[in-house]
Amino acid sequence: MRVSEYDAFGPWVYMIDEDHPLPSLFAPCVENPEAYRMLFKIPRNIERRKATPDMDLYDYVVGVDADTIRIWSRKEKSVESVAIPLREVTGVRLYQRFLQGICTVYSQTGQTSVGYNTASSEVLWQFLELLRAEYPAEATAPAGLPEGAGPREETAEIWLYNQMRDLRERGIAFHLDACQPCWSAVKTGRHFPWTKPEEFAGTLYLHNEREFLLLRSGKPEKKGEQKYSAEFTSVPWTALRGVSVTESTDYEDCVLVDFQLPGGTLRTELPSANLDALRFLKELASCVHP
Repeated sequence: MRVSEYDAFGPWVYMIDEDHPLPSLFAPCVENPEAYRMLFKIPRNIERRKATPDMDLYDYVVGVDADTIRIWSRKEKSVESVAIPLREVTGVRLYQRFLQGICTVYSQTGQTSVGYNTASSEVLWQFLELLRAEYPAEATAPAGLPEGAGPREETAEIWLYNQMRDLRERGIAFHLDACQPCWSAVKTGRHFPWTKPEEFAGTLYLHNEREFLLLRSGKPEKKGEQKYSAEFTSVPWTALRGVSVTESTDYEDCVLVDFQLPGGTLRTELPSANLDALRFLKELASCVHP
């Protein structure tokens, strides 16, 4: 039974259907909504008690049709839109910390992000799974990719181990290649006893035949957010243009690992002492070519 937009409003992401129609602000912009394989709306991040019937209560409408992702966003009383051809998707990412969620789509021209409440994370996972299904169907892992035993999964810290468990429950296949627990590093040249080391996210490096995967715990959106957050990133092998492993000039005994995509770069960090992870990443760098 259809309910009014105001009565239905809350932190939930709704699929567009008869009971939950397009918001009035977005309706003129979305042609043939029935043609979309997936079409959903994301609410504004405001408390329910502050919502009023005369407000535009949704910030985004996101749709996937036969060959394009379309993202409409509210800008005051107007709507802006972005169209990303599915063939140009170079990666997807979900970041979650408590009730804050950020979904990012990487493409050949950059990246586009939408925020959401994690009470509706299942809808965003469905969105990611739909995009991942568009990656090349055949095996595209680079020749010479290291295929050693890798670390035992039980050695991963519990936060990361639980993320691996969740991936398996979703049917996502992977091989664990390297593991880096959460760690800290001091900025170069700062040796005072009151200098507080900066925390870095823990990272699991995974892969399967079609994609390279990162699990983080989790890469912070801003300083100090590493704890209690989680991040999943998927990059099709066909989009990975190169991997570089370099010593950091900003932090002591810190190595930076950059993964080059057509529209940008993903970065992870690890201490120089993690020789097993360094060995894998350097071997990966040697077999990934533009």
